[in-house]
Amino acid sequence: MRWVWLWCLLCTPLISAADARQSEHKCSVDRLVFSMIPKKDIDEQLSEYEPLMALLSDGLGIPVDMVRASSYQSVMDSLVSGAVDIAVLGPAAYVLARSRDSGIEAFASLAVQPGSYTPAGSYYYSLLLVNRDSHARQPGDLQGTRVALTDPASTSGALIPKTEFSDVTRQALGDFFARQVYAGSHDKAMDALLAGDVDAAFVSSSRVDEYLARGIIGHDRFRVIWRSSPLHYDPFVFRSGLCASLRHSIGHLMTESSSRRRLFLKSQQATDITRVKHQDYQPLERLIDQNSPSRD
Repeated sequence: MRWVWLWCLLCTPLISAADARQSEHKCSVDRLVFSMIPKKDIDEQLSEYEPLMALLSDGLGIPVDMVRASSYQSVMDSLVSGAVDIAVLGPAAYVLARSRDSGIEAFASLAVQPGSYTPAGSYYYSLLLVNRDSHARQPGDLQGTRVALTDPASTSGALIPKTEFSDVTRQALGDFFARQVYAGSHDKAMDALLAGDVDAAFVSSSRVDEYLARGIIGHDRFRVIWRSSPLHYDPFVFRSGLCASLRHSIGHLMTESSSRRRLFLKSQQATDITRVKHQDYQPLERLIDQNSPSRD
């Protein structure tokens, strides 16, 4: 027994060294892939993220490639498969992706400037909007009308309307509205409302503030018929298996002051990038389960 004990004692450093080398090898990546959910014109969105890509690439010493995404689902699938290393997801999309791979981790979020529709900080709202000439003044006035949603995996543009808003009307969204249309992004949902293709639209309050800031709409162009409870802003997330040293470096670069970080924040009308954790988004798990087709 003494010889067995001595052998184990001598081999332990060798085993630990092998584990360390294996861990180091896993961290030896030569590039990272970044993607994000489509919230508006994707080319404009990619352009706004260039300072952040440059910040990460220079800070890490490796290329950081941006992948164009066609939908929320495509970003979730790429993250779960490991094809994407870092992504920006909506809160509900993050919870859905994590339900498929528990190693996916939320680590940061934007804190936005105050707007006419959104408070300062890291929270926003789901809004139900109508045009200013609409007869609607309260949710019940919109029964039997056409509504634009954003994406099936959108928090403010789908999940919250199907849960919180349905609690208000005491009807499923499909029963309350005569027609539902998934526009594909918040901007496209607002465009459909402006064009008169729908009678109302569920969108993120931060996107309405950006339309206002860009002069696309005036202060009285839309009327808010309903507002959700506060929602934690979109998380930046790591894929499962991305090594700890890279996670630490990325988090540090994104939360420490720098000229490129300030340029990125300006493009997002944001004041900061703050640390978050999974618990910040955990309340959405109940709403997603409530909205699951398999629910009795």
